[in-house]
Amino acid sequence: MEENEKGVMMTMGDLPESCISHILCFTTPRDVCRLSAANQTFRSAGNSDSVWEKMLPNKYPYLLARLDSPLEISSKKKLYFALCHPNWIDGRTKFWIEQATGKLCFMLSARNLNITWGDDDRYWHWISKDESRLKEMAELVAVCWFEVTGSFDCKLLSPGTAYSVSFRLKVHESPRGIIRFFSLRTFIPPMPRAYGWNRKPVKFSLTTPCGDHQIYARYLSDMNRPVETEGYQMAPFRHVEEGWMEFDAGRFVVEEKGDDPGNIEFCMREWEGGNWKGGLLLEGVTILPISLVRGREE
Repeated sequence: MEENEKGVMMTMGDLPESCISHILCFTTPRDVCRLSAANQTFRSAGNSDSVWEKMLPNKYPYLLARLDSPLEISSKKKLYFALCHPNWIDGRTKFWIEQATGKLCFMLSARNLNITWGDDDRYWHWISKDESRLKEMAELVAVCWFEVTGSFDCKLLSPGTAYSVSFRLKVHESPRGIIRFFSLRTFIPPMPRAYGWNRKPVKFSLTTPCGDHQIYARYLSDMNRPVETEGYQMAPFRHVEEGWMEFDAGRFVVEEKGDDPGNIEFCMREWEGGNWKGGLLLEGVTILPISLVRGREE
């Protein structure tokens, strides 16, 4: 509380609404919502388009243009909160913004990834299930060469933000009692659990725009089995919901300056063991601010 030039005591609520709006532009979405409860002037300023335009990601017009289902919303505040829910773009990618900070989040479907033998239904099937957050997921029948790769343009992410890249997987009952060896088919009893993941760990890797290469590993058959003897660090992972797990491939920070922060490349592989393996669901890859995943690793 301060005195004006006439000696009258003033509070923040006495400031012009335009001044309060300008101040709110330098806060966070969470702060705007909290301060809007202070009084009518703050509430009016906190609802203005000028404030919520600042809260929205820089790339939001580009993302809106690619939405599968266009949003017809009159105010920037309503648009902000509509984008806090996952929205489809180009049929294969979901994006949303973290409500408290406005940071962009992405989930790439398995169809967005390069899966070795992924188009051959002897080795992989494409299925839809209600438990998945995406329209379609990849179901591994049996392969000996397991490899999934992908890339992403970092200019779609929030500048100056630290991100984590993770593969979203589930081990499940084997869908087939058949393993195919080239042109031969060998019939075996249905396997009750995922199989073939105990010989070598699965490697998860990330190459950042500056060329930094990170690599981690985990045995899918025994999450606590050490991988240091194989020359790797344990891949951070976390249980999410309904049996799904997220395995980190690496972390990076998006450049704050410049129009082209470059691409990231990520990979999940296991072919060194040479054995057949199966019983795995791949939903896709998540690219999330580290603030959303920190402290959840197991």
